[in-house]
Amino acid sequence: MYKLLSSCVSDKGNFRKKNQDRAVCLVRRKGKQEFAVACVCDGIGSFEMSELASAIVIDGVKNWYDTMEKRCDNVSREEILDDLECTIHELNEIVCEYQDSNNISIGCTMSLMLFVGREYFLFHVGDSRICAVKDSMYQLTTDEVVQRNKKGQLKSYLANYIGKSRDLWLNKGKGITGAEELFILGSDGLFQMLCFEDIDRARTRLRSNKDIALLNQKIIRTVQERGERDNVSCILVFVYKGYRFRKSDP
Repeated sequence: MYKLLSSCVSDKGNFRKKNQDRAVCLVRRKGKQEFAVACVCDGIGSFEMSELASAIVIDGVKNWYDTMEKRCDNVSREEILDDLECTIHELNEIVCEYQDSNNISIGCTMSLMLFVGREYFLFHVGDSRICAVKDSMYQLTTDEVVQRNKKGQLKSYLANYIGKSRDLWLNKGKGITGAEELFILGSDGLFQMLCFEDIDRARTRLRSNKDIALLNQKIIRTVQERGERDNVSCILVFVYKGYRFRKSDP
């Protein structure tokens, strides 16, 4: 049988005054069925209060999960996915309304994975990333940025984010989880300093949530020691194949 091991960390870092990232990972198991959601949001740094947008989205995802996990056994995959997509659009609308009501600009990226049994589904906005790790590290999302010339240098600018427009541009994907596959969700501050070799050997030794929590702490520490100055958020979800369900399991 397979079990999802997970860890979620969001760190302000040593240079920023506040953390504009937010992250959540929730896993439920009933019988032999896994139902989980993982989501990372990164507030737009050029907007002073964008942690509000990140919090709105993450709180909304938590509320959606708390409601859906009680009924997910009695509804179809399509109904679950449609309900989640509608919720994301509603959260984008809330962020837009907050901007209009308070005459400020806020916004955030969003990278979300939903696990239903052996399937996973992606919902993505912006330049946070979702990667899969097995024999290498594979990026499952696309960085939604544009290149512009500024004073003779090419600069990257975010082309899509929650709160940019009421007409939300939402990118989606799906796949099947593989045994001992590790999924990494992170803000852009994570992936600038992280490489496959940092996690390859440790990945093969994951056996518990304690193991994956220690790996996550090591990842955060590694990228910060290499000079990352931004907020860093990292969610790890590992498909552990050695698990056997027992009568005493919750």
